[in-house]
Amino acid sequence: MAATAHVAPLDDLIEHETGGDEPLCVCGPEAVPVEVGGLIVWVYVHASLDGREFAEEVP
Repeated sequence: MAATAHVAPLDDLIEHETGGDEPLCVCGPEAVPVEVGGLIVWVYVHASLDGREFAEEVP
């Protein structure tokens, strides 16, 4: 059995679709498998449409 979770940017140009087990959002979220206590959780990582990832510094 697999569970799902969504990681989406706040205050973006659009409202991201995070209410389901399928990545139906217009941003085309990336599915990343994560193991949590022996359970595989599919985390859908949503991209911002305002491009904030390109302005952030990576430590």
